[in-house]
Amino acid sequence: MNIDWVNTPGGYYAIGYWISCCMFIFNSPQKTDRKQRNISMGLFGILLFIFMTVTHGTSQWLFVPFMISFVFMMWIILYYNCKYDWKTALYYTARVFILGEFIASFEWEMFYYAVIYVHMPENIITNILFLLLVDGAMILIMYKLEKKNREVNKNIQINNRELLSAGAITLAIFTVSNLSYVLKNTPLGTAFVQELFIIRTLVDLGGVAILYAYHVQMGELSMRFEVEKLQDMLNMQYHNYEMLEQSVTAVNQKYHDLKYQIAILKQEANEKESLSYLDQMEQEIKSYEAQNKTGNKVLDIILTGKALYCQNNWIELTSVADGALLNKMDVMDISTLFGNMLDNAIESVSRIEHKERRLIHLNVSKQKNFLLIRMENCYDTQPDFEHGIPSTTKKDKKLHGYGLKSIQSTVKKYDGSVTIQAENGWFEIRILIPLKNEERSEINIEK
Repeated sequence: MNIDWVNTPGGYYAIGYWISCCMFIFNSPQKTDRKQRNISMGLFGILLFIFMTVTHGTSQWLFVPFMISFVFMMWIILYYNCKYDWKTALYYTARVFILGEFIASFEWEMFYYAVIYVHMPENIITNILFLLLVDGAMILIMYKLEKKNREVNKNIQINNRELLSAGAITLAIFTVSNLSYVLKNTPLGTAFVQELFIIRTLVDLGGVAILYAYHVQMGELSMRFEVEKLQDMLNMQYHNYEMLEQSVTAVNQKYHDLKYQIAILKQEANEKESLSYLDQMEQEIKSYEAQNKTGNKVLDIILTGKALYCQNNWIELTSVADGALLNKMDVMDISTLFGNMLDNAIESVSRIEHKERRLIHLNVSKQKNFLLIRMENCYDTQPDFEHGIPSTTKKDKKLHGYGLKSIQSTVKKYDGSVTIQAENGWFEIRILIPLKNEERSEINIEK
């Protein structure tokens, strides 16, 4: 069997690329169901194997166009199966490509050493044996490494700078790994097969490591950015609460003073019409004082402030809330939770053209041994969901969507759960937080 050891067979590359694609697709958010994914991956593997086997050994002038075609095929299969935009899918294609290059190079090098130094037979059985051994080891190692990035992969969104960086790294690695093959009889190359293998395999391994480290660093930066944004939002909502508290306190003081002024004027008024007018003013003051008295000062202030905004913007906000259930929660958590929920609901209904459908309803109650918080509001456009959260319609997704993430983060502190759904024109956030034994007993005593 006369083997061209210098050139790794195209079939090896096809298998390496296919394995690499499978590992990344299985560790990424899925766009297709299992059946669609398996069929598409099967067809992709067959087409890639045939294409790369047939084109192996063609003219060097066709090498670059063929490589671009292979990369394009990998990008298409990633974009089809994963919930990524085209930039993010192209970024993962760069990682898939370099990993596939390493797997193919390492497989062929191991086969070479087995035949030349161990004197194993040069037949299809030996080929298959080393494919199974090397591929099995690569799948196990890389799958375990990439599995750690699943949470990062769910939320990652690649921008132009990050894509260009990954592309530059990939191009540099691929160029250096193939330099010795192209420039064999030059100072930059070598004519020895063993040296060619070592150079190529080590360079590809270095490329895999660099791109993996780059991905991990991006994930850490993204998580740090998200934590900072959530903290900023928490501080902002608490600052808004403090401002609302000052405003509502001032308004309450004015109403309190006005109530006594009306009482004095009623004593001095003689005409029936004047007394009727003063009685009406007094009833309006009593009505205002009775509003948003939930039993929790923080919730009262937030509801009062938001209600005033809603009145001025043709939005109907109603609430049925037992604020005493929130008395064990931190002030900042209450302001963050209800501030974000109401802000999101107000922003949503403000886009509704028909004013009579600008409806928001809040319910805070006890359900068995849980605190139930339910916010409902109307909507016109059916939202799309990603990972259980409505996806933002704004262009810069990295700077939006933190309101709901902040709500989830706050609820998680109290071992609660958040359920979000949108159907029949109503958007609903349902929060369940377990009540501790002492909280349940205190609530029952108060009642």
